[in-house]
Amino acid sequence: MKAVVAIALSLAFTGTVSAAESSATLASAQGSVMVNQGKQFVPVQNGQVFAAGDRVMVMQGGSAVLRFSDGCDVTLSGGSITQVPEVSTCAGGKLNSTRLANEAPPWINPEAPAAYGTSTWMLVGAGALVVGGLVAGGSDNNDSISP
Repeated sequence: MKAVVAIALSLAFTGTVSAAESSATLASAQGSVMVNQGKQFVPVQNGQVFAAGDRVMVMQGGSAVLRFSDGCDVTLSGGSITQVPEVSTCAGGKLNSTRLANEAPPWINPEAPAAYGTSTWMLVGAGALVVGGLVAGGSDNNDSISP
């Protein structure tokens, strides 16, 4: 009887361990690809193992391929954050993806277009000139009395 219970417990434990094992592996990555496995986004490396719930961020101009244990490949496009599903999309899993804004600051994504274009800075400069002119021209504080 004890042997049956021990075998049943070991089988249950083995099932739990395999469920906690990898859901997908990074087969390839182009450009800037990062993963958040609980605390913060960090750069990925080819062959990195992902668990269900990990979030993979692919920056603008990049791409990544996740390979699931059943051999199913899923391509993630640039400018997205995708949560790794428990099972592959070939087995009925659904990808939960969010698009990133195109105006990422250059210190986060140097490949993305600048958040503020030349015309924006020209307007800011013109506004500064107008304000400067008003301040300089409006400071005529000449209250002197002529003889």
